[in-house]
Amino acid sequence: MGRWAPNARDRLEEAAFDLFEEHGYESTTVAQIAERAGLNRATFFRHFADKREVILAGEDVLEGLFVDAISGASPSLETREYLRIALTATDVVMTPRRRAVALRRIAVTAGNAELQERG
Repeated sequence: MGRWAPNARDRLEEAAFDLFEEHGYESTTVAQIAERAGLNRATFFRHFADKREVILAGEDVLEGLFVDAISGASPSLETREYLRIALTATDVVMTPRRRAVALRRIAVTAGNAELQERG
């Protein structure tokens, strides 16, 4: 794939998770991620501040959707209804690909105390 091929962010994310799963989060470098994606380090840094941001990408969007959905709900609902409302609100952004990434994120963070604290 050429450096200017489309979907650079998705390619970087896919490459990062592949490498995290193969070699571990700590052992994976930004250079390796960029190389695996067929891109360069500068392109990586256009999309992510560091490799941790690959793991945390989109977290703020989901949090905002949860907060907005729950804030607009009736205060008399049961807990399970708040949960249903919050999860339904995420359907807008949780495509099958994003769901797959979320599962990979869980697997990677499970093995890293620093990421567990943040994520």
